[in-house]
Amino acid sequence: MSSNVEQIKQRLTIVDVVGSYIKLQKAGANYKACCPFHSEKSPSFYVSPAREMWHCFGCNLGGDIFEFVKQIEGVEFPEALKTLADRAGVTLVFQNPEVRSEKTTLLDLMNDAVFFYQKQLTEKEEVLNYLRKRGLKNETLKNFNIGFALGEESGWRHLFTFLKNKGYSIDQMEKAGLVIKKDTESYYDRFRGRIMFPLKDVSGRIVGFSGRVFGEEKEGVGKYINTPQTVLYDKSKILYGFDRAKMEIRKKDACILVEGQMDVIMAHQAEGARGAREGGVSNTVAVSGTALTSSHLEIIKRLTNNLIMAFDSDEAGLAAAKRSIDIALRSGFEVRAVALPQGKDPADVILVNPEEWKKAINESLHIIEFYLNILEEKCGANSREFKLSVEKSVLPYVLLIQSGVDRSHWVSYIAKKLNVKEETILEEMKKIHIDSKQKSSGVGEIKIEKKETKTRQNLIKEKLAGIMLWKKDKRIVPSFARDKIKSFLENMKSSEKGKLALEAELYYGDMKEIEKEIQTLAEDLKSEDTKHQLEKIANEMGALEEKGDAIALEEKLIEFQKLSKEL
Repeated sequence: MSSNVEQIKQRLTIVDVVGSYIKLQKAGANYKACCPFHSEKSPSFYVSPAREMWHCFGCNLGGDIFEFVKQIEGVEFPEALKTLADRAGVTLVFQNPEVRSEKTTLLDLMNDAVFFYQKQLTEKEEVLNYLRKRGLKNETLKNFNIGFALGEESGWRHLFTFLKNKGYSIDQMEKAGLVIKKDTESYYDRFRGRIMFPLKDVSGRIVGFSGRVFGEEKEGVGKYINTPQTVLYDKSKILYGFDRAKMEIRKKDACILVEGQMDVIMAHQAEGARGAREGGVSNTVAVSGTALTSSHLEIIKRLTNNLIMAFDSDEAGLAAAKRSIDIALRSGFEVRAVALPQGKDPADVILVNPEEWKKAINESLHIIEFYLNILEEKCGANSREFKLSVEKSVLPYVLLIQSGVDRSHWVSYIAKKLNVKEETILEEMKKIHIDSKQKSSGVGEIKIEKKETKTRQNLIKEKLAGIMLWKKDKRIVPSFARDKIKSFLENMKSSEKGKLALEAELYYGDMKEIEKEIQTLAEDLKSEDTKHQLEKIANEMGALEEKGDAIALEEKLIEFQKLSKEL
């Protein structure tokens, strides 16, 4: 196992791995970012390329690339190992059955299911013709692992039989959400007669499916059905296409949010056709089987604070997007909107003219301006209806904007638009009730356990130890302090030592006269050590006084007075 770990670490840098999940900023020899594991406004999360480690000084989490993947994806070490091995192109040559977790087995099962569905698609010419008519190329079908589940007319247990022959148990198929229990002994395929879109997590691992009915829709049967909640699949955390879009989201500092899988696929296909030099829209994702959630936004926020939403600009489209806009604004996003022709979705627009879609993205408007333009066009610029509509539909959004400066900007903008005083807008905003529970976004929030307060003596030891580890030179610290630090470091884990070294580099890296700082810290440590000894002697004197041992008490008093002169 250790050789696998070493191979992976040789091929993947900490900056590449962490940087594929969150947006990093250069900070001297290191990188910094807002921590993805707790809510914060100023960066306290640092990545050290020299030490191949990361640490957050806010929530105190840290470690290597494996620990980061474990934390960011909520998996155990075996899954993190497999994820990074796949990324590094390392074949795991040793597989201990005891280490192989349930999740690992289910992930393998999902890959086999994808293979089966893709094979079925190649044998269904009418389904292939439909997808080609929708604009999908063969390469795109392969890249997105699109497949087909045979219909009920040819049986109910095609995938079930295939997976059973591969050696998977019924319990594993059921836990993956791919089969349904009919009675005590009978099972059948969940997906039948549907075009299959694999759903992937942030690392590109297949965790579920979304199946679109093919052919005539039956009454009472949903157009789309998704994998239910499973060990692998949590719909509130899956963004369709995110695994492919994340690098472009970080690069373009914006995420485009659309409604359907076909919208995402067509956007990425159009990008590939044009080539990277012309820009494009491969930073596009979609929610899958649910409305936009705070967990979705938490994932996006690791890479960007800019969200571009594409929806129909008619009343139905605006109403459907309202909740998503609300939650995004509450979460501190800069929200922009793209207006589409009525009855058209991004996939339709891209099929006819990809450049029109790209132009619409580039001309997206801040959600406040977007709504103002729609209402002005609908009601008339100077009408009473326009002003009342703005009061009802737009001012609540202004109130949800987290930045006070930005909120002030839009108050001024709206006042000019309505030809009223800013005070009037502010007074009306005071009347708007926002649910305090909803206003708190909860994005990225975690509960941090209260830690035991460190003594000043230990804090000084940590600083001196950090400098020694950073400089990789014990002699830089005076011998007295060095002896005290030695025992302090002996019981410390390597990850804790790495944290101290990184902290020292960040704090003292720009200090020109660090020798003076070291001398001051060493003198402070000696002083704290003396105080600690005096406190100990004072306690012993109290005990001797209670016993009435005058001779021993006199000896301790002399020792106390002598030591006191050292302060």
